[in-house]
Amino acid sequence: MTVNPLRTAISVTALAVMTACGGAGVPVTTLPQVPDNSRLSLAEIQSVQQQIAPAYDRNDPTLKQQVPVSGGSNYLGYVTGDLSVPGRRTDVAGVMQMGVDFSTDRVGGTAGNFVTSQGAPIDGVLTLSNGRLDRDLNRSQVTIRSDVDGTLRTGAGETVRVDGVMTNGGFKGSSGQFIGAPMYGDITVSNGNAVEGGTFGLTGILARE
Repeated sequence: MTVNPLRTAISVTALAVMTACGGAGVPVTTLPQVPDNSRLSLAEIQSVQQQIAPAYDRNDPTLKQQVPVSGGSNYLGYVTGDLSVPGRRTDVAGVMQMGVDFSTDRVGGTAGNFVTSQGAPIDGVLTLSNGRLDRDLNRSQVTIRSDVDGTLRTGAGETVRVDGVMTNGGFKGSSGQFIGAPMYGDITVSNGNAVEGGTFGLTGILARE
């Protein structure tokens, strides 16, 4: 039997969302790519959401003094949102990983395994780059900031170039067990014959491994 490590990792995180493992973390920079027949389905992503979201929702934002200043952690979770061009909106869901090095305030991560609300796969990965913890922007919480870029390819043969940011990510839980990661920006959609400009808005909800 072949075991998909991405599916296993996501499932374990969803079933143990209240754990808080630490360690000398190095920011995640790539999302493992798996064969098409091993992708998480829309139903599996929704199952992860149903297990992580309630715990995320019932926790308060992490106070600044409770966010670690040493060590590091990896976070896994789901992402939902939309890609929009004039007259057309595509709702999507996917999975997301983030790594946080609390000692250097560096953040890295990826979002991928996207599927539409009809379950159609979208290939490609979005990468968090230049990510950092801003401990000065907000008086009471630590803000997570990052560029968000990448290229996606739809089943209809469209290429979607993404150029965005995360400006107001943050921690929840007594010691940063969860991350909320709102991302937004511009997209350029091309199909070989025409090019359209649009926007995207995605929100990642992640739990510490």
